[in-house]
Amino acid sequence: MNGSVLGALVAAALIVAYLLWKKWAAAKRSEIRPDAVTAAVQDGNPVQVAAEAVEAQATGADEPEPIDLASAPVPAERDEALEIVTPATTAEVAEAEPAIVGTAEQEAAEFEPPEPVAAESTVEASGGDDLPADPSPEVPAVPVVRLTLEAYSARMNNLEDRQRALLARAIADQDDGLRDRLQRELVIMNDKLALIADSYVEEVACLQQVLETLVLVREELGELPDLATAIDCLRDGDAGPAEACLAELSDHPHPLAGRMAFARGQLAECRVDLQQALAQYRQAVTLAPDEPRFLHAAGRTARTLYKYKEAVPWLESFVHLSRQQGDRDPLALALAQRELAYTHVLAGQYQKAGPLYKESMTAMARKLGPDHAEMATCWFQIGELQETLGEYDKAVSLYKKALDILERKKGPEHPALAAILAKLAALCMELEMEAEAVPLYERLVRIREKALRPNHPQLAISLNSLAESYRLRGRYGEAEACYLKILAINEAMHGPDHPGVAAVLQELAKLNTNLRKPEVARQYQDRAAAIFQRSVEASEQKGGKEALTLEL
Repeated sequence: MNGSVLGALVAAALIVAYLLWKKWAAAKRSEIRPDAVTAAVQDGNPVQVAAEAVEAQATGADEPEPIDLASAPVPAERDEALEIVTPATTAEVAEAEPAIVGTAEQEAAEFEPPEPVAAESTVEASGGDDLPADPSPEVPAVPVVRLTLEAYSARMNNLEDRQRALLARAIADQDDGLRDRLQRELVIMNDKLALIADSYVEEVACLQQVLETLVLVREELGELPDLATAIDCLRDGDAGPAEACLAELSDHPHPLAGRMAFARGQLAECRVDLQQALAQYRQAVTLAPDEPRFLHAAGRTARTLYKYKEAVPWLESFVHLSRQQGDRDPLALALAQRELAYTHVLAGQYQKAGPLYKESMTAMARKLGPDHAEMATCWFQIGELQETLGEYDKAVSLYKKALDILERKKGPEHPALAAILAKLAALCMELEMEAEAVPLYERLVRIREKALRPNHPQLAISLNSLAESYRLRGRYGEAEACYLKILAINEAMHGPDHPGVAAVLQELAKLNTNLRKPEVARQYQDRAAAIFQRSVEASEQKGGKEALTLEL
């Protein structure tokens, strides 16, 4: 063999060997030792979370101390992000904060939230690789959805305004069932608005899947006038004709009936009509009980509506189907297990939740690493569970762990941090750790001011929490500044004579008393008393009752 050829072959072999060694070394450096995580979650009581085990993986610690949740009492049930409460009262919903990104209502097939989309841009999804697996045959060429972030944001703000009006009417009519449902939906709308760029991308992907369904139906039935109109309108982000067309087609037997019901549920969920969404998802599961997407959507929607008896069997089936494909997609199985574990916890079934959390978190740590945003979601959920069970020190530790991960992944004032900041700050206040609560609430307010419109009620709630923390620290001037902002928001929302305005005026009167400004305090108090008096008189006239008085 020619010497130069032999030399070239030897050089090539050395290069290949070096590249293989480099790939192996990189894999070893990034590998999480499964044994360390598994060891922390296999022994002991049913809910021993691998927090210290995963942390030890990064630091080299040998023997992590597990967190034991099993011996705690069983509290009442709740919804979303492991805040275990019964269906919310008006006051409770007023205190609600948007859930952390990655909770059940926001989980998508991808595990990193999409990058923010510029307001003037248009997403043109192709309905291809980024969409979840589909049970139907191959889809012919599908037009793309063209919906701007600006248009989506305006629609969500209009939906929220309409929802608040409906909620006020339900409260006035003392319709408790409608009130609870509207409150739950309003919290979800606030979540979408707080993370508007992410929820926009999710919305476009959802509309693209519905558009794909309509194209499949057209292939089956041919060109129908209403169907063509529905496709054209949905392409521009108008879902009304598509909903009407799917509703009409669902009255007749069709091979794609399950998929059409699912698409109707998706459109209802886009406008946050959860009752209608659940009805359609329920129909889709009935028609196609082995389709994972249908089971997942039905389960999480039922859970959001506190219907745990329906949610659990659907999500159990979802996990079973995911486990069958676990070798091909272990991460999807891990997320499905966490979904079911979370639902078991909401139903008070901790013994069932524990093993699922262990398996899920071990697999996620192995696949994603201990510092992934999905791990932050896990620590947040377990932290809320610990808080519910009265394990406050453990809850604080886990909230801080989740916060630290998201700070490093997204930055210190990303909207995704709002839920953790609110939870951690509120717990610090409860534990009389006001000095720690103040900077957390300050960050929360800055996030809200950037993410929400200036007169958004959620901003007023965060400002109120900050004002209270200032007051308890004796920082009366800064508390007064917060209450003046809240006053402006309430006046813009409700008008100058609303009882909510009077309540803020009373707080300002107290602060000015502390600031040794008795004349200013008296002016605020007089105005508040006048508003309350007019409210009582209006109530008397409306109810035709005997005269009421403010004096008790």
